[in-house]
Amino acid sequence: MNKAIIRTFQAVFTIAILIWLFHSPEKRGHMAYAIARADSTWLWIGLPVALSGEVANIVRWQILMRVQGMYMSWRRAIMLFFVGLFFNLFMPGYTGGDFARLYYLMREFPDKKKEAILTVVMDRLIGMGALVLTAVVTTVLRWNWLQRTPQATVLLWVLIAMLIGFVIATIGSFAITGFFLNRLPEQFPFRDRLVETSEAYHLFGKAKKSLLYAFLLSFPVLFSFYGAFYCTARALGAGVSVLDMFSIMPIVTSIISLPITPSGIGFRESLLEILLQDLCGVPNQVGVLISLLGFAYFVLFGIAGGITYLFYAPKQHSRWREMQDEVRRAHGYFD
Repeated sequence: MNKAIIRTFQAVFTIAILIWLFHSPEKRGHMAYAIARADSTWLWIGLPVALSGEVANIVRWQILMRVQGMYMSWRRAIMLFFVGLFFNLFMPGYTGGDFARLYYLMREFPDKKKEAILTVVMDRLIGMGALVLTAVVTTVLRWNWLQRTPQATVLLWVLIAMLIGFVIATIGSFAITGFFLNRLPEQFPFRDRLVETSEAYHLFGKAKKSLLYAFLLSFPVLFSFYGAFYCTARALGAGVSVLDMFSIMPIVTSIISLPITPSGIGFRESLLEILLQDLCGVPNQVGVLISLLGFAYFVLFGIAGGITYLFYAPKQHSRWREMQDEVRRAHGYFD
């Protein structure tokens, strides 16, 4: 019942935002005019820019899986990743694909469920860590610029509050699994499972080289995402510099990660409309189009994931397990 209420609220909220964005006939006319004048060269440039981030994301995820002893061929890892992108299109926030990946990863490795959970969690944590770092840098460098209007100032402080919350939650999770867990009484509910999870969690701490590689890969993931929207801005002739877009997008990316609308639809458009108008002087209708065209790249990847989903089937028979053991031995040099 609660899930139905939440889903209904999300659907109503999404529809309301979309109606608000497109209710004006004049705005729709300006959008059609801007699309007709769009530079297709920049739109084509944006495609490999957006795709490069997904490639880096797949490599990062493979590194984290292998830390936990889960070895999957690149072909199947790519398929599973794109299936996640497909589910991202209609699940709240930008974490819906994580749940899909986790579901199928647990079916691929039924004996490593807690490791599968931690792999997806760590993938998200590392990505958020890179986002925090880039957000802090851009906020410090452009503090005054990001507060040029009251609306932009409010959104900036929302970002700061979210970043502080993420840092506290991350430190708290390490403290619980590292310090307090050993002091829990033997009869504490689920203590054994928490201990097992802690052991898998700390495998990441031992694989420092792998974690460093995964963290460094998070920056091309982020920058390609920002770059895709910069390309659509250039295609529409908006006066937005690379620095402007890379300063605005951490705010947008952080806020739309909240599970409010499916894949941030409508929410992202309204945020970019406000920030591009207030900080860069971009007309409202063009700001909405920049967001829609930038998101279109990821819709395309999601559609590819939907096609992949038709052919993807977890393999759990004995021969598959034997192949996994062979792959594990062959890749024994990984941390």
